[in-house]
Amino acid sequence: MTKIIELRPDKRLLNTNFQKYQFSAGTSPVIFERSLNHDVLRIEPNSTQDSWLEARLFAFHNHLFRNHFDNTCWFIDDTRGVWRLKINGTLDLIYTLKAVDENHAIPLYNPSIGFASENIIIISNGSNTLDVLFIESMGTAKPIELYKVDAGVLLDVEYVVDTSTIIIALCNILDFEGKKCSNLNILWYLCEYKDNCLENLKLTHKQVLRVKGVIDYVKVENNGNYLHIVSQDSAIFEYDSINPIDKEKTQHKNVSEIKIPKYCWSQDEDTLTVWIKVPQHIDKKLITVDITASSLSIKLKDTILIEGDTQYRLDPELTTWSRESDSLKVDLVKYESGQMWNELIKGDIGGECLPNETLAAEIHSRLAHLCTDQPEREGQSAIGFNAEQLEECDLQGRDNFLQRLDLKSHKVIHLAMLGTSNHILFTIKLKSSQILCLRHEHDACIWMPGEVENDHWRFKHIYTFPGFGYVEAGKTNKKFCVSPPAGTYVAIVEHTRHSFLYDRPENGSPVAKQQIVDLGPDTSPIMGAVATNKYLILLTKDKLYQLEIKF
Repeated sequence: MTKIIELRPDKRLLNTNFQKYQFSAGTSPVIFERSLNHDVLRIEPNSTQDSWLEARLFAFHNHLFRNHFDNTCWFIDDTRGVWRLKINGTLDLIYTLKAVDENHAIPLYNPSIGFASENIIIISNGSNTLDVLFIESMGTAKPIELYKVDAGVLLDVEYVVDTSTIIIALCNILDFEGKKCSNLNILWYLCEYKDNCLENLKLTHKQVLRVKGVIDYVKVENNGNYLHIVSQDSAIFEYDSINPIDKEKTQHKNVSEIKIPKYCWSQDEDTLTVWIKVPQHIDKKLITVDITASSLSIKLKDTILIEGDTQYRLDPELTTWSRESDSLKVDLVKYESGQMWNELIKGDIGGECLPNETLAAEIHSRLAHLCTDQPEREGQSAIGFNAEQLEECDLQGRDNFLQRLDLKSHKVIHLAMLGTSNHILFTIKLKSSQILCLRHEHDACIWMPGEVENDHWRFKHIYTFPGFGYVEAGKTNKKFCVSPPAGTYVAIVEHTRHSFLYDRPENGSPVAKQQIVDLGPDTSPIMGAVATNKYLILLTKDKLYQLEIKF
C-alpha cells in the first residue's frame, strides 16, 4: 500500500530572523577564460518537436556536466569531441563520437553525459546509440557502443556494485493518445569484465514509464531496487521486459490506494475556505461537518467527501458552513493567524488550492526586501519584484508529485504531494546520493533522501537558503540554478551574460551576501553551468569561464 509522506521542514533549520540578500561590491574574478577550438554542439528541435514539453527540454538543457566523483566538467563540441575540464584548468579531448551513418541516426535531442562510477561514463549522442567509456588505469578511455537505443536525454545512471549492473534512466517525449507526454526508459546492462577491464555490456532488462507532464528529477537508488521521480503527474509503468504489467490492475490499485475526493480551497491570513460539489437537490440535513483542532471530516450520508488531519491547527468553535447552489462552502479559522498553509489535508492529492490575488499582493509587499541588486549603502531602500511577477511564477502551474517506485513490483511505495509552488529549484549529485532543493513558501529547503528496504524511508531536511524561494521566483530570465556539494552558495544563471550568487547565511543571521557576475555585452548565450565548492564554471557557445567564489 502506498505510504503518504510529508516533507515538513525542520523548524530548527529555518531562519525566521532573515531579512534580505544584500548586494556586495566585491565580485568573483574570472581566473580562467578559454576560447574553444570548436563551438559547443547544440541540436535544434525539428518541425515535429513543437510541444511545450519539447520546447522546455531544449531551452533549459545544460550542456556542461559535472563528474561528481572527481569534480571534472565535461562537454561535447560540434565535431562530436568529448572534452574534460579539470579544476586546474587543463582541458583534454577524451573521445570523439561517431559520425552519422547507417548505425548512427541524426540526433533528435541534445547530447548528455552521466557518470555511473569513478571509471564508467555514459554518453547519449541524442540519437539511437549510447557510448560507454571505461577509463583504464593509465587514464585512456576504452569505448563500448550500445546500438538500437531510444533517442533521449540522460537523467540518471547508477552502477550497482553487488550485481555489476549499470542502470540508465533516459527521457524522451512521445505522442500518447494524441498528446505529447514524457517517457522514461530504464535500461539495465550487465557488465562483463576481463582482467578488471570492462569488455562488454549486455542488455538484460528494459522498463518504460509514462508521465503526462514534465519530469523534473529522477534518481535510481544505489541498490537498484527503487526509483525516485518528481513530476507533474504520476508515473505509470507501460512496459517491463521481465515482469509483464497488468495495466488495468496496476492503475486500479493505484487509484484505490490514493483516491481522495476532489474539492477546492483558498486562504487568507486568518481563514480557509473550502468548496465541495454537492448535488443541488440534496437535503442540507444529510450533510455532516465535523471539525476539531487538528482534523476535518465532511460526509454526505455515509459517503466521505473529505476526511483527514489538517496541516496546522484550527479554531473549531468558529467554523461555519452553508449551501451555495451546487456547492458546499465551509469557512474555517486558523488557530495561528498569518500561518500560510500549502495543503489543507496532510498528504492529500485531491484538493486544488485557488490563488488569492489579495494575499499575493500582501506576500509581495512583505517579501520584496529579501533581494536587491543595489550596492550596500546606508539607508537605501531594497528593490523587489512586483506582484504581477509573483502571481505568474508562484500561483500558477500544476501539482508536483514525489514518488518512490518499486522497480520489481511496479508499486508506488511512497508518495509526497508537493503542490503547485513547492517545485524543485536545483539538485546536487553526490557520490552516494542526490540532494534536491524544494521551495517551501519563501524559503529553499535542501533535502537528502534515505535508502532503506522498509516503510521507514524518508527525506531529511539538512539545511536552508532562507528567502531564496521568493528570490528565484522573481528571476524571470533564469536558465540554470546550481549549487555545489557543500551547499555554501547558490547561483542563478541567466540566458545571457549575468549570474547572481547568493551566500548561505549563518544560522539566525538576518542578512546574507549577494554578488553579480557580468560576462560582458559581447558574450554568447550561456549554454551550461556547474557549481563546485570553489568555482562557478560557465559554458557559452565558444568559451569556458571559471569564476572563483569569494564571499
